[in-house]
Amino acid sequence: MKQRHIALIVEDDKEIAEDLVEILSSIDCDTVVADNSEAALAALQNKSFCLILLDLQINKAADSIRGHVEHGKALLRNIRAKHHDHNGTAFWLPVLIVSGFARERDEAVEVMKDGASHVIHKPFESRQVSERIRQALEDSGRQMHERCHLPPQTQNPNLKDGIVIAIPGHRIGRRTRVIIEAKEIELPDSTLKVLLHLIVAHRKGEPVNKRDMGATEDQGFKGISMLRNELKPILGGVEIIKNHYHGDYSFEPRVTIGECAIDKLLEIGDKTISDLAKLLQNQAPRSAKESEGNSEEFPTHHRRRQK
Repeated sequence: MKQRHIALIVEDDKEIAEDLVEILSSIDCDTVVADNSEAALAALQNKSFCLILLDLQINKAADSIRGHVEHGKALLRNIRAKHHDHNGTAFWLPVLIVSGFARERDEAVEVMKDGASHVIHKPFESRQVSERIRQALEDSGRQMHERCHLPPQTQNPNLKDGIVIAIPGHRIGRRTRVIIEAKEIELPDSTLKVLLHLIVAHRKGEPVNKRDMGATEDQGFKGISMLRNELKPILGGVEIIKNHYHGDYSFEPRVTIGECAIDKLLEIGDKTISDLAKLLQNQAPRSAKESEGNSEEFPTHHRRRQK
């Protein structure tokens, strides 16, 4: 008898939950339904799931008066903290966000950065949901349920071989695209600034202090931790940022800086980003300067010798 995937549906609207159960059944998936965050966490503790469908606007507990997007986002972060294995392309445990209201769309984009695999907007079509589920399972390498019993398959970059960071600079909403070892990720401006500080310092061959990145002497600096979290889906457990203590940070020596689209960074309109982009422009060899900011043929994998 063919083994079936099992999905956890976190949805407090009974009719929508029933629709999702029916769709999943049609593609050979068994289901468990939880109508609040606490019930979902209990289900995750007691049972292993192949994927999760999570409504952003859910109740925190069974006796909650109304649902809230923050409960869904908090549950996603909780899930991802415990199930963070990544194969270099996708998370081993896919979490598909179900977003119901227009005002949730921006929230849905943000939760992609918290570890969501896909976003499905209501009202949804059966075909759309089933295709997203199949794609999520395929990306995680588990089209067949038999593979779900295997240890998580991870594929992280190898620091010994060197890691290339490039910034093509394309804007997606309020984020900027960065490429690390041929994999794309979009960073918010606050984290992009930290990355640019590290890149400028790396080109100089020296660390950068937390005060230069906006922290004061007597406070910790969360910017590095935030950057590490943003890069985790690509890097997994590979650490490319070195802590020299006393507030000094740098990239590991085997990190190489690829092309950075200066023109696109300047177009963002943030003074700090513009200042850092100009420093990068002054550091770059002339031939590289002439190519930066170019378009569709952006050379993302070009390894440039460091100065």
